[in-house]
Amino acid sequence: MKKGFLFKSVRVLIVLALAIFIAALLVTLRPRAERKERVETGRLVEVFAAQAEDFNMVIEAYGTIQPREMLTLVAEVHGQIVGLGPDFQEGDFFESGSTLIEIDPRTYTLTVQQRQVEISRAQAELAKFEQEVANLKATRKISVPDQRLAESEFTRLKTLSANNVIAKSTRDAAEQKFLASVDRLQGIDNQIALTGSLRKQLQAQLKMAQVQLQQSQLDLEKTRIKAPFDGWVLEKLIEIGQHVVIGQVLGRVYKDGDLDVEVRIPADDFKWLPSEPAVKDRLRVEIALAQEQDGEPAWTGRVARVKAQMDERTRTLPVIIEIDRDQPPNLTVRRDGLATKGLRPGMFVAVRIIGRQYKDAFVLSRHAVHAGDVVYAVADGQLKIKPVKVLRRFKDLVYIEDGLQSGDLVVKSPLSAAFDGMAVRIKK
Repeated sequence: MKKGFLFKSVRVLIVLALAIFIAALLVTLRPRAERKERVETGRLVEVFAAQAEDFNMVIEAYGTIQPREMLTLVAEVHGQIVGLGPDFQEGDFFESGSTLIEIDPRTYTLTVQQRQVEISRAQAELAKFEQEVANLKATRKISVPDQRLAESEFTRLKTLSANNVIAKSTRDAAEQKFLASVDRLQGIDNQIALTGSLRKQLQAQLKMAQVQLQQSQLDLEKTRIKAPFDGWVLEKLIEIGQHVVIGQVLGRVYKDGDLDVEVRIPADDFKWLPSEPAVKDRLRVEIALAQEQDGEPAWTGRVARVKAQMDERTRTLPVIIEIDRDQPPNLTVRRDGLATKGLRPGMFVAVRIIGRQYKDAFVLSRHAVHAGDVVYAVADGQLKIKPVKVLRRFKDLVYIEDGLQSGDLVVKSPLSAAFDGMAVRIKK
């Protein structure tokens, strides 16, 4: 039993010695670690090459389409509506010269006829007067030699009476005849002297009758309201059979193709417009529906004028934009569920005014410009922090006037705890 225990102990010792030997051999034969210098790799960044370009500043605003020329149709005569033009319906197009509204003309037609009769009567009275004047002149022409003859006869008989050749009664009769002829001639002259004022009075009466006729004819013309231009019906406020009075609003129309939009520009944005008025008036404007402002502009226009007074509440200045008449004829938009061509008053639109031009400047995305108006650039594997002069921040863009050069590699990836000279690597 002791021999078996001893045998087992020897075997365990042999196995343990063999394991120690193998372990020592492995430690002795292991490869030795080599000392290497630590290499700084730098942070990985994405960059893009900055390129100078020429561009125009854009001013964006919103406004509502308005007719440039809108007329309110008002009754200038009273009466019953007896007719409406076939195109006088809200939203319908009408042509210049077409009749839109007709008021009962019968009363005004009778008034015209009455004035014509009055003119005829005044003309007849004036003609009668002229004939009487001619008669007076003819009578005077006869009375002048008659008076001279009576005077000559009275002078002769007066001489004979002084010589007692004739009786005194004969001389007195001749004198009475002479005086009667003088009185008759004087009466004719007095009547002729009054003809000037009487003629003016009759002529004034005739003129008044003619003026009244013109007024009556004008009133008759006003019973038909005709379109002064090609346009559209904006609002209809009357119906056939309705009685209207002078001054009553009948409807509203606006001229075809002449549309404006008034937008309000903040005072700070006016520096992006040219300072010269002549240049400002030629500024191009792009117009789109407000809900489609990010797409291609559908219409074009130009800045027509800038109003003189600023809104004190909003500190904005109203700008009037004239929309060009020549627009894409096949453009169709939807409004209130109906398909309509082109713009209509009341549409809410977004406008882009193409303003002042800048040359050799830079346009970067907003995240490429960091706090303090600096840009991170990469040169020779190091980060360069460049201060820049910012012209404008607009939406997600930053316009830079100075501080960059074409070809500068600008970091566009996020970079925290950045410092000048920091090692960086450019992502391929």
